[in-house]
Amino acid sequence: TMKKILFIFLITMVSCNQNMPEPPQETLSMPYEATYQKEWKMGSQENVLLVQNFHKALLDGEFEKAYELCSDTISMWNGDGTSVEGLDNLKTMLEGYKEANLRDYGVGVNIPVVSEEGHEWVLLWDIVTFDGPDGAVTERYQEAFRIADGKIVAVNQFSKPVLD
Repeated sequence: TMKKILFIFLITMVSCNQNMPEPPQETLSMPYEATYQKEWKMGSQENVLLVQNFHKALLDGEFEKAYELCSDTISMWNGDGTSVEGLDNLKTMLEGYKEANLRDYGVGVNIPVVSEEGHEWVLLWDIVTFDGPDGAVTERYQEAFRIADGKIVAVNQFSKPVLD
């Protein structure tokens, strides 16, 4: 009986350590071909933390801390259609937000991804309220932050105001 128990235990342990084959991937015929990258995989949560720390620094009014998370060659394409190139120009642009009273920030989604070429991105949907020239404004954003060497190197932003 002890031999039978040992045999069943051994068989169970061996069968639990077997790698299960992955189900076959269905090949789909897409009507459009991606122009940037076709294949993506999940990225690092450390990149999400970097982007969240960038936003937290801005909301806390610690702009210098936010700038430390960016590369000197950062490119930012803003939701209003403007863009800036380089950290010094980003600092100039963000000067206007120091008095904007950024608040009520919320994250809907943070998705870290890596492209087939190794480009690391954090895709997010978020919301923030700030003081504009005509009073408080709440906007929803879709933002894509490209990360390289532990720094934010590009931001592509789409935004729309939340209407009452």
